[in-house]
Amino acid sequence: MQTAFEIPQVRRYLNYRLFLKDFYNAKKEKSQDFSYRFFARKAQISSPSHFKLVVDGKRNLTEKTLSKYIKALGFKDKNEGYFFELLVKYDQEESNSKKVEIFKSILGEKKKKGLSVLGKEQFNFLSKWHYVAIYVLVGIKGFNADPNWIASKLIKRISVANIEKAINDLIRIGLLEYDVHVGLRQTNGALDTSDEIHSLAAVPYHQNMIALASDYLENGDWRLREFNGATIPLNLKTLESLKEKMRSFRREINEMTDELDDASDVFQLNIQLFPLTEPKI
Repeated sequence: MQTAFEIPQVRRYLNYRLFLKDFYNAKKEKSQDFSYRFFARKAQISSPSHFKLVVDGKRNLTEKTLSKYIKALGFKDKNEGYFFELLVKYDQEESNSKKVEIFKSILGEKKKKGLSVLGKEQFNFLSKWHYVAIYVLVGIKGFNADPNWIASKLIKRISVANIEKAINDLIRIGLLEYDVHVGLRQTNGALDTSDEIHSLAAVPYHQNMIALASDYLENGDWRLREFNGATIPLNLKTLESLKEKMRSFRREINEMTDELDDASDVFQLNIQLFPLTEPKI
């Protein structure tokens, strides 16, 4: 939260519209002469209401207006302007895959200034399948913290170096810890992440799991897999009800497996529902 008269630091934001709102309020606190019209003149934009429309999400920044905003915002260095540009592209990009790449660039820029390193590690946990697998593997009976043992257990080849990095990251974000009596163990602590990290990490996470499922369908032991599917007629009114039933089933499976005292392996359960025709939303 910004204090009075303090101009907000753009690198502390993930939402450029929120930054613009805080920027305006800080400028207004400092000088009552500051206004939307004043900013429009400084940015050489004809519409005095343009700034407010952008802040309210009713208008996007184009390549042309973006450069004008960067100049009018008066950033101290080019890197701040570049970071603001990344925030704009991240907000306005429609492709999930491109959005993920922009988000990684944003986290990289934050890390250069010592900001949001935790966000990067949270993103790694949620988006990389072996982070999740290792976390679950730690909780099973007979677990061995030796990275070579972990590598031998995972169905897909992961290097020992990457396993060691995953363990260190999981410790750093508070999901794992070393106990003098039992060694590496789960902390059972909740992972507090922003909505941005949750929503973006879901894309590579599910992409990875779908790829693993496809590979196992072709090459895995049929006795250890169960693939089922149904092509069904559906309307959008019933869709939310069906999605909630799927979530409820997943929670039921989680509760059932959490109570197991003799778990020996880690499995992945995918429940997929997506349209094969073009819905009219």
